[in-house]
Amino acid sequence: MKPFQPIVLLYSKMKDSTVYKLSIGLSLGVIVSGLHYLYCHYEESKFYKYLRQLRKKVRKNWKQNPNIERLDIVCENILQLNDYSDIKFFVKVIASKKFAVPKLRRPADEDPFAKEVCGQVYIESLSNTHALLYNKFPLVPSHVLVVTKEMEPQMSLINKDDFYAALKVMKALNCFIFFNGGAAAGASQKHKHLQAIPYDSFPNQSIPLNAIIEATQGKKNYVKGVEYRTIDPFKFRHILCKFEGNFVSATNCWNIEKQAKMLEDVYMECLRRLDNDKLQLAYNFILTKHWLFVVLRKCEVALGMVKINAVGFTGSFAVRSDEEYEFIRKQDPFNVLQSVTFAV
Repeated sequence: MKPFQPIVLLYSKMKDSTVYKLSIGLSLGVIVSGLHYLYCHYEESKFYKYLRQLRKKVRKNWKQNPNIERLDIVCENILQLNDYSDIKFFVKVIASKKFAVPKLRRPADEDPFAKEVCGQVYIESLSNTHALLYNKFPLVPSHVLVVTKEMEPQMSLINKDDFYAALKVMKALNCFIFFNGGAAAGASQKHKHLQAIPYDSFPNQSIPLNAIIEATQGKKNYVKGVEYRTIDPFKFRHILCKFEGNFVSATNCWNIEKQAKMLEDVYMECLRRLDNDKLQLAYNFILTKHWLFVVLRKCEVALGMVKINAVGFTGSFAVRSDEEYEFIRKQDPFNVLQSVTFAV
């Protein structure tokens, strides 16, 4: 008998058996799973590296860029409300001389976000459709803009491409995103752009609205497992969607396209609940790692005194003088916000 003949005979008997086929199938399954794990790990490592490089680039160049007009903060105040002792609003008083500097006159048809115009504050491309720019007049360090490469009107729906680019910035800079939809909502440019502000610009690295959400109740309901609710102290038309856990953390990076589509669906549901999915009205939009918020706007200036954009609804105001600060303090921040919105 040849040396390997027993093995050959055993193989010939087993090759058509169910056990043999199962063992081959399981072996292939283990190999495929292992390769998939290695591929996912490689992609995640590559994405983390990209996020670190983007964060480093934004922060380093922001300090060195001479084309950014940094605002002088005169003082920072915290307003504590009598009716809600756990809720505090954050107010920055900015040197009024910075606002008094006349703006450069541009041709009426010039796009301020076109690359050939804004090259001095251009950071890098985020995708085929979006670029990242510095805000030339930042409220805080690393205040950046997520801008469409092609001209799109600011008063247009936020889509999955916008969210895809915004998510990259949120994960890299640990920031929240806000959007001023229309002039009545505080938009100063016609070219579509979202803005990003890092959390570390706030006390305790948390925006004040987080405390408002946690300290108050509101009407809740669920659609496809997603929580939609209102906030009790806000007596105006708004909606908030709360996520499970930290939805946009850097560690939750696999399939960012899927995350972007999910955000687009939630955003559209919020607009439908406010009867504004056709964008008949101006609105503000805020996206954090824990929730998404939309509020309808009827005007930009509160009681003829203070301009309000989306940042005001985070529980933070930037004012131009001590008089404006005193105005907000005496009027009560909730009343100030209500004056620029539609009552429930």
